[in-house]
Amino acid sequence: MGKLIMIMIDGISADHFERYRSHLPNLDHLARTGTQAAALRPEMCGTSCPGRTSMIAGVAPAEHGVYGNHIWSEDGFRWASPYDVKVETLPALAMRQGLDVANLGYGMVRPEDCSLYVGPWWADEMLMRGKDATPEPADAGWLRAAGTHDPDGRLAALNAEAVVAPNHSEAHQLQLGMLADQQLLDLAAGLATSEQAPDFTLLEIAITDYFLHKYGADHDLTRWSLRTADAQIGTLLTRLEQAGVLQQYNFAICSDHGHAAMPQGLYVDRLLGDAVTWSSEGGVLLIKPKDEAEAKQVNDTLIGEGMEPWSTDFMPTALRDQLLAFVVPEGSEISFEAAVPGTEGLYGPSKYVSNHGMRPGTEADHRFCIFNGPDIPRQQLGVSDCIRFAPTLADILGIETPWAARSLLSDEANRSQA
Repeated sequence: MGKLIMIMIDGISADHFERYRSHLPNLDHLARTGTQAAALRPEMCGTSCPGRTSMIAGVAPAEHGVYGNHIWSEDGFRWASPYDVKVETLPALAMRQGLDVANLGYGMVRPEDCSLYVGPWWADEMLMRGKDATPEPADAGWLRAAGTHDPDGRLAALNAEAVVAPNHSEAHQLQLGMLADQQLLDLAAGLATSEQAPDFTLLEIAITDYFLHKYGADHDLTRWSLRTADAQIGTLLTRLEQAGVLQQYNFAICSDHGHAAMPQGLYVDRLLGDAVTWSSEGGVLLIKPKDEAEAKQVNDTLIGEGMEPWSTDFMPTALRDQLLAFVVPEGSEISFEAAVPGTEGLYGPSKYVSNHGMRPGTEADHRFCIFNGPDIPRQQLGVSDCIRFAPTLADILGIETPWAARSLLSDEANRSQA
């Protein structure tokens, strides 16, 4: 089997890719000449940390434990980290089975599960936002995952640029985020063309999500970010081709969630009051009631606003009776949020032009997914579940896993020749 490079492009839905693929020559070529899934259905919640985890865990959030960007602990709702993942991920399994694994900026991977590790450039946000401005004990996971682990000095041997810190320059965060993504892909190209090329490389292009949040899917600047992502992948392909090693590599390219316009915010703090503990995942609301009386009050209040109670079976078993989950009404464009300063009332403008964490079943949350390379057939697949992505990576790498989910490449009944 050939080597594998996985690239996550943040926030790009299957529908968004199809609408814009004619302007993305590299991704379009990879989709046409390889295996393309029509879409991958998301987990619940369809947000960044659950999405990234499911891509390398091969099981649902109820089993791997990362059911939201924020998860409940004894200290309250806090950011999930790679150290909250309760199962062995694909990088760890690959390492244990003798493969050389390089993680270059992909989130939700532990440094010790890789031969070579560079943390995601956005990891400092997990410490800079809200209550985490002063690190708490749970932040130790992200402090560790934000670093670099290069015991053999392989990165230094590349003589590459140091990866910039976009969040340290608010005025140029978006531009520097593009540069950081490119610098990490440059590291991947350097390693892939070196004498000690990794068997499995994990990457992500993260800045597309930032543009989507700020401008929405149809803005020219968002289109620029997606064209840039495509060009960055083209640069990686060109460098491998120039070095004569392109045919040694398979590629898996996917998004962690989709995006949709949610222009209206429901200000949860004003609706429920400051005493209720809650966490928002876009169109999904999680609540930790203090007792049965508060649970009933919250339930009645939210149902009175037209919100829908949702099963908590997407959470680990131990939490299902502790937390409540609600989703926005079907077809609505509401996001659960804290009140925006300067507004009045329960509803008002949303913090973001576009957001993720949509009501389950929303097609805008379906992800795009492409495989290409010497070990990948040329075919079109139908819509599948997102937990089949990791088993497909394992299939390409020849890694044994404990997962029940099957590789997408084994889906004989759901394919057509491209």
